Amino acid sequence: MVEKYTPAGHASASSVITTLVIGIVASLLLPLFYIILSQLIPNIWFIAICAFLLGMALGLMINLGIKIGKIRNFRIAVVIAIVCSLLAFYVQWVFFDAVMYSRRGFTFNQSSTDLKQLILDMGFLFVHPGILFKEIVALNEVGTFRIQGSSNISGILLWVIWLGEFLVIIGGTVFVVGNGQVKLPYSELNDQWMKPRKPSSVIPFVEDKEHLINQLNNRNFDILKNNPEVLREAEYGEVVIYEAMGDPTKYISVMNVTAPSGKNKQARKKKVLSHYPIQNNPSI
Repeated sequence: MVEKYTPAGHASASSVITTLVIGIVASLLLPLFYIILSQLIPNIWFIAICAFLLGMALGLMINLGIKIGKIRNFRIAVVIAIVCSLLAFYVQWVFFDAVMYSRRGFTFNQSSTDLKQLILDMGFLFVHPGILFKEIVALNEVGTFRIQGSSNISGILLWVIWLGEFLVIIGGTVFVVGNGQVKLPYSELNDQWMKPRKPSSVIPFVEDKEHLINQLNNRNFDILKNNPEVLREAEYGEVVIYEAMGDPTKYISVMNVTAPSGKNKQARKKKVLSHYPIQNNPSI
Protein backbone atom coordinates (compact mmCIF):
# COMPACT_ATOMS: atom_id res chain seq x y z
CA MET A 1 0.00 0.00 0.00
CA VAL A 2 1.35 3.43 -0.99
CA GLU A 3 2.04 5.82 1.87
CA LYS A 4 0.12 9.09 1.80
CA TYR A 5 -0.83 11.98 4.03
CA THR A 6 -3.56 11.21 6.55
CA PRO A 7 -5.35 14.04 8.40
CA ALA A 8 -4.45 14.05 12.10
CA GLY A 9 -8.11 14.02 13.14
CA HIS A 10 -8.11 17.32 15.02
CA ALA A 11 -11.24 19.47 15.09
CA SER A 12 -11.71 21.89 17.97
CA ALA A 13 -15.14 23.15 18.99
CA SER A 14 -14.28 26.65 17.76
CA SER A 15 -13.14 25.33 14.36
CA VAL A 16 -16.35 23.33 13.92
CA ILE A 17 -18.47 26.34 14.90
CA THR A 18 -16.54 28.59 12.49
CA THR A 19 -17.03 26.16 9.62
CA LEU A 20 -20.70 25.63 10.46
CA VAL A 21 -21.36 29.38 10.57
CA ILE A 22 -19.79 29.87 7.13
CA GLY A 23 -21.62 26.81 5.79
CA ILE A 24 -24.99 27.87 7.21
CA VAL A 25 -24.69 31.41 5.83
CA ALA A 26 -23.86 29.94 2.42
CA SER A 27 -26.77 27.50 2.77
CA LEU A 28 -29.14 30.42 3.27
CA LEU A 29 -27.82 32.62 0.45
CA LEU A 30 -26.80 30.28 -2.38
CA PRO A 31 -30.26 28.65 -2.79
CA LEU A 32 -31.71 32.11 -3.48
CA PHE A 33 -29.49 32.45 -6.57
CA TYR A 34 -30.32 28.87 -7.53
CA ILE A 35 -34.07 29.53 -7.48
CA ILE A 36 -33.69 32.82 -9.38
CA LEU A 37 -31.66 31.14 -12.15
CA SER A 38 -33.98 28.13 -12.39
CA GLN A 39 -37.00 30.44 -12.68
CA LEU A 40 -35.35 32.64 -15.30
CA ILE A 41 -34.47 29.60 -17.44
CA PRO A 42 -36.89 26.77 -16.51
CA ASN A 43 -35.06 24.13 -18.54
CA ILE A 44 -34.49 20.73 -16.90
CA TRP A 45 -30.88 20.45 -18.08
CA PHE A 46 -30.04 24.00 -17.06
CA ILE A 47 -31.62 23.39 -13.65
CA ALA A 48 -29.55 20.20 -13.27
CA ILE A 49 -26.38 22.18 -13.99
CA CYS A 50 -27.44 24.86 -11.50
CA ALA A 51 -28.10 22.19 -8.84
CA PHE A 52 -24.62 20.78 -9.41
CA LEU A 53 -23.10 24.28 -9.20
CA LEU A 54 -25.05 24.93 -5.99
CA GLY A 55 -23.52 21.83 -4.41
CA MET A 56 -20.05 22.74 -5.67
CA ALA A 57 -20.29 26.35 -4.47
CA LEU A 58 -21.51 25.26 -1.05
CA GLY A 59 -18.65 22.77 -0.85
CA LEU A 60 -16.15 25.52 -1.66
CA MET A 61 -17.55 27.72 1.10
CA ILE A 62 -17.31 24.86 3.60
CA ASN A 63 -13.73 24.28 2.43
CA LEU A 64 -13.05 27.92 3.27
CA GLY A 65 -14.39 27.32 6.78
CA ILE A 66 -12.24 24.18 7.12
CA LYS A 67 -9.18 26.16 6.03
CA ILE A 68 -9.84 29.01 8.46
CA GLY A 69 -10.81 26.68 11.31
CA LYS A 70 -7.93 24.26 10.60
CA ILE A 71 -10.11 21.16 10.68
CA ARG A 72 -8.09 17.98 10.05
CA ASN A 73 -10.84 15.45 10.66
CA PHE A 74 -12.30 13.89 7.53
CA ARG A 75 -15.47 12.52 9.14
CA ILE A 76 -16.36 15.81 10.81
CA ALA A 77 -15.76 17.66 7.54
CA VAL A 78 -18.11 15.30 5.68
CA VAL A 79 -20.76 15.54 8.43
CA ILE A 80 -20.65 19.35 8.18
CA ALA A 81 -21.00 19.04 4.40
CA ILE A 82 -24.06 16.79 4.76
CA VAL A 83 -25.71 19.03 7.37
CA CYS A 84 -25.18 22.22 5.35
CA SER A 85 -26.26 20.64 2.05
CA LEU A 86 -29.44 19.31 3.67
CA LEU A 87 -30.12 22.81 4.96
CA ALA A 88 -29.46 24.29 1.51
CA PHE A 89 -31.85 21.80 -0.10
CA TYR A 90 -34.52 22.64 2.48
CA VAL A 91 -34.00 26.39 2.06
CA GLN A 92 -34.29 26.21 -1.73
CA TRP A 93 -37.65 24.49 -1.25
CA VAL A 94 -38.73 27.25 1.12
CA PHE A 95 -37.81 29.90 -1.46
CA PHE A 96 -39.38 27.97 -4.34
CA ASP A 97 -42.62 27.23 -2.52
CA ALA A 98 -43.02 30.79 -1.27
CA VAL A 99 -42.53 32.14 -4.80
CA MET A 100 -44.91 29.63 -6.39
CA TYR A 101 -47.71 30.43 -3.94
CA SER A 102 -47.10 34.18 -3.77
CA ARG A 103 -49.69 36.57 -5.17
CA ARG A 104 -47.30 38.02 -7.75
CA GLY A 105 -45.46 34.81 -8.61
CA PHE A 106 -41.84 35.03 -9.75
CA THR A 107 -41.07 38.61 -10.74
CA PHE A 108 -38.49 41.27 -9.95
CA ASN A 109 -41.25 43.87 -10.03
CA GLN A 110 -42.22 43.51 -6.38
CA SER A 111 -43.65 46.32 -4.31
CA SER A 112 -42.31 46.79 -0.79
CA THR A 113 -45.54 45.26 0.54
CA ASP A 114 -45.26 42.21 -1.74
CA LEU A 115 -41.60 41.74 -0.86
CA LYS A 116 -42.31 41.99 2.84
CA GLN A 117 -45.10 39.41 2.54
CA LEU A 118 -42.83 37.09 0.54
CA ILE A 119 -40.16 37.26 3.25
CA LEU A 120 -42.79 36.59 5.94
CA ASP A 121 -44.04 33.59 3.96
CA MET A 122 -40.51 32.24 3.68
CA GLY A 123 -39.97 32.63 7.40
CA PHE A 124 -43.27 30.89 8.14
CA LEU A 125 -42.50 27.96 5.85
CA PHE A 126 -38.99 27.63 7.24
CA VAL A 127 -40.30 26.92 10.75
CA HIS A 128 -43.30 24.86 9.58
CA PRO A 129 -41.87 21.93 7.59
CA GLY A 130 -45.17 20.04 7.79
CA ILE A 131 -47.03 22.78 5.93
CA LEU A 132 -44.15 23.08 3.46
CA PHE A 133 -44.36 19.36 2.67
CA LYS A 134 -48.13 19.53 2.12
CA GLU A 135 -47.66 22.38 -0.34
CA ILE A 136 -44.89 20.44 -2.11
CA VAL A 137 -47.28 17.50 -2.51
CA ALA A 138 -49.87 19.88 -3.98
CA LEU A 139 -47.27 21.28 -6.40
CA ASN A 140 -46.38 17.75 -7.44
CA GLU A 141 -49.98 17.05 -8.42
CA VAL A 142 -50.14 19.97 -10.87
CA GLY A 143 -46.48 20.01 -11.95
CA THR A 144 -43.97 22.83 -11.80
CA PHE A 145 -42.37 22.83 -15.26
CA ARG A 146 -42.55 21.11 -18.61
CA ILE A 147 -40.14 19.58 -21.09
CA GLN A 148 -40.45 20.88 -24.65
CA GLY A 149 -43.18 19.02 -26.49
CA SER A 150 -44.86 17.66 -23.34
CA SER A 151 -47.39 18.75 -20.77
CA ASN A 152 -46.51 19.69 -17.20
CA ILE A 153 -44.39 17.04 -15.49
CA SER A 154 -46.07 15.80 -12.33
CA GLY A 155 -46.56 12.73 -10.17
CA ILE A 156 -43.94 10.00 -9.83
CA LEU A 157 -41.71 11.37 -12.59
CA LEU A 158 -41.51 14.74 -10.85
CA TRP A 159 -40.68 13.02 -7.55
CA VAL A 160 -37.85 11.21 -9.33
CA ILE A 161 -36.55 14.49 -10.77
CA TRP A 162 -36.68 16.11 -7.34
CA LEU A 163 -34.83 13.11 -5.88
CA GLY A 164 -32.16 13.59 -8.54
CA GLU A 165 -31.94 17.26 -7.60
CA PHE A 166 -31.49 16.25 -3.95
CA LEU A 167 -28.72 13.76 -4.78
CA VAL A 168 -26.90 16.22 -7.03
CA ILE A 169 -26.88 18.99 -4.40
CA ILE A 170 -25.89 16.69 -1.52
CA GLY A 171 -23.45 14.68 -3.60
CA GLY A 172 -21.79 17.74 -5.12
CA THR A 173 -21.20 19.29 -1.70
CA VAL A 174 -19.85 16.10 -0.12
CA PHE A 175 -17.62 15.42 -3.13
CA VAL A 176 -16.02 18.88 -3.03
CA VAL A 177 -15.49 18.78 0.74
CA GLY A 178 -14.33 15.16 0.82
CA ASN A 179 -11.71 15.87 -1.84
CA GLY A 180 -10.88 19.39 -0.74
CA GLN A 181 -9.07 21.26 2.01
CA VAL A 182 -9.33 18.53 4.65
CA LYS A 183 -7.15 16.24 2.51
CA LEU A 184 -4.36 18.75 2.00
CA PRO A 185 -1.16 18.33 4.06
CA TYR A 186 -1.03 20.17 7.38
CA SER A 187 2.06 20.92 9.45
CA GLU A 188 1.24 19.95 13.03
CA LEU A 189 4.66 21.29 14.03
CA ASN A 190 3.84 24.82 12.83
CA ASP A 191 0.07 24.58 13.28
CA GLN A 192 -0.59 25.72 9.72
CA TRP A 193 -1.49 24.36 6.30
CA MET A 194 1.47 23.42 4.17
CA LYS A 195 1.92 25.44 0.99
CA PRO A 196 2.66 24.05 -2.47
CA ARG A 197 6.05 25.14 -3.74
CA LYS A 198 5.92 27.53 -6.70
CA PRO A 199 6.68 26.90 -9.46
CA SER A 200 6.09 23.16 -9.66
CA SER A 201 8.92 20.92 -10.87
CA VAL A 202 8.64 19.00 -14.13
CA ILE A 203 10.06 15.53 -14.75
CA PRO A 204 9.86 12.94 -17.53
CA PHE A 205 6.44 11.31 -18.07
CA VAL A 206 5.85 8.60 -15.45
CA GLU A 207 5.39 5.34 -17.36
CA ASP A 208 5.68 3.04 -14.35
CA LYS A 209 4.11 4.17 -11.07
CA GLU A 210 5.58 1.24 -9.12
CA HIS A 211 9.09 2.12 -10.29
CA LEU A 212 8.58 5.71 -9.12
CA ILE A 213 7.38 4.53 -5.70
CA ASN A 214 10.31 2.11 -5.35
CA GLN A 215 12.76 4.90 -6.14
CA LEU A 216 11.16 7.13 -3.51
CA ASN A 217 11.11 4.32 -0.94
CA ASN A 218 14.85 3.91 -1.59
CA ARG A 219 15.25 7.66 -1.05
CA ASN A 220 16.38 8.31 -4.60
CA PHE A 221 14.96 11.82 -4.78
CA ASP A 222 17.00 12.73 -7.85
CA ILE A 223 14.07 11.33 -9.81
CA LEU A 224 12.08 14.41 -8.70
CA LYS A 225 14.62 17.03 -9.77
CA ASN A 226 13.32 19.73 -12.06
CA ASN A 227 14.01 18.98 -15.74
CA PRO A 228 12.72 21.86 -17.92
CA GLU A 229 13.81 20.02 -21.08
CA VAL A 230 10.76 17.73 -20.81
CA LEU A 231 8.46 20.68 -21.52
CA ARG A 232 9.32 20.18 -25.17
CA GLU A 233 7.65 16.77 -25.04
CA ALA A 234 3.95 16.12 -25.65
CA GLU A 235 3.74 14.40 -22.26
CA TYR A 236 5.62 15.02 -19.04
CA GLY A 237 5.25 14.76 -15.28
CA GLU A 238 4.53 17.56 -12.82
CA VAL A 239 5.69 17.42 -9.20
CA VAL A 240 3.92 19.47 -6.51
CA ILE A 241 5.82 19.70 -3.22
CA TYR A 242 3.89 20.65 -0.07
CA GLU A 243 6.10 22.05 2.67
CA ALA A 244 6.24 24.31 5.72
CA MET A 245 9.26 26.16 7.05
CA GLY A 246 11.00 24.16 9.77
CA ASP A 247 8.91 21.03 9.25
CA PRO A 248 11.16 18.04 8.39
CA THR A 249 8.38 16.30 6.46
CA LYS A 250 7.39 17.17 2.92
CA TYR A 251 4.56 15.72 0.85
CA ILE A 252 4.69 15.29 -2.89
CA SER A 253 2.03 14.77 -5.52
CA VAL A 254 2.91 13.69 -9.05
CA MET A 255 0.70 14.16 -12.11
CA ASN A 256 1.18 13.14 -15.71
CA VAL A 257 0.46 16.05 -18.03
CA THR A 258 -0.58 15.83 -21.67
CA ALA A 259 0.11 19.11 -23.44
CA PRO A 260 -2.72 20.83 -25.37
CA SER A 261 -3.11 19.70 -28.97
CA GLY A 262 -5.73 20.06 -31.70
CA LYS A 263 -9.11 20.97 -30.21
CA ASN A 264 -7.86 20.48 -26.65
CA LYS A 265 -7.06 24.00 -25.48
CA GLN A 266 -6.06 22.91 -21.97
CA ALA A 267 -3.49 20.44 -20.72
CA ARG A 268 -4.88 17.17 -19.37
CA LYS A 269 -3.62 16.03 -15.97
CA LYS A 270 -3.82 12.56 -14.45
CA LYS A 271 -2.77 11.99 -10.85
CA VAL A 272 -0.06 9.37 -10.39
CA LEU A 273 0.85 9.87 -6.73
CA SER A 274 -0.96 11.84 -4.04
CA HIS A 275 0.67 13.44 -0.97
CA TYR A 276 3.48 10.92 -0.57
CA PRO A 277 5.43 11.68 2.66
CA ILE A 278 9.17 12.34 2.54
CA GLN A 279 10.80 12.42 5.97
CA ASN A 280 13.96 14.03 7.40
CA ASN A 281 13.85 17.15 5.24
CA PRO A 282 15.79 15.94 2.19
CA SER A 283 16.94 18.40 -0.46
CA ILE A 284 14.51 18.19 -3.37
